[in-house]
Amino acid sequence: MKPFSSGARAIARAIARAIAIASAAALLAACSAAPSIQTGADAETIMDGRLSRVDNTQGSLVYVDPDADYARYRRVFVAPLNVDHIEIVQPGRGVSAVSRVNRDWELDDEDRSRLQQEFAETVRKAIKDGGSFAIADARGDDVIVIDAMITQIAPTAPRDDVQSRGTRSTIITEGAGSISVAIVLADGDSGEALAIIKDTRDGQSGFGTINNRVTNLAELRRHFRSWGTQLSDGLLALRERAGG
Repeated sequence: MKPFSSGARAIARAIARAIAIASAAALLAACSAAPSIQTGADAETIMDGRLSRVDNTQGSLVYVDPDADYARYRRVFVAPLNVDHIEIVQPGRGVSAVSRVNRDWELDDEDRSRLQQEFAETVRKAIKDGGSFAIADARGDDVIVIDAMITQIAPTAPRDDVQSRGTRSTIITEGAGSISVAIVLADGDSGEALAIIKDTRDGQSGFGTINNRVTNLAELRRHFRSWGTQLSDGLLALRERAGG
């Protein structure tokens, strides 16, 4: 799968130390019950107790600052996607292919630039389509910053190029693979973290599809759009909770 600030790296390290037992997580959208922020002496917290765990999300890993004044935020700034520290889990050999060439899956500069472009465009559009927040061109007083980084990708097949697949190959897989992200929501003025999120998305499953650069890009865009929509919905819920 073609997946994908010093601040994001620091947050990622904090996540790893605090919640190493979690393998995947979710954003602020509800599943069977409304999301709720843990409170009281038994609340699970990180970052010196400032961020509290959110229950009833699609997955298991969301922390927010329950005391932040979310009502003041009206705009969202999408920071450039961090693509500098991506772990690539090489695909296995159990894929169906006419031909296969052994070559490690790697990201080049063009891949990284494309990932940043797709993330920025897709997430901005999802937030704009949500209708609750305007898109900001820079950090500011009423702005929440989305600072995201891709932490891992696990493609299900070799890259779609001659060097990796040969000149005549058709590969069938159950989706493009998995992609993991760490996201920090921060105050646009102070830079203080308001929420920390980790999430892993898998590709389509249960049936085989052609695996190539076109289908992989489409799947990647679906993941980015879903993250953008869930961030927009989650931020709106926090704003309404704060009386905004």
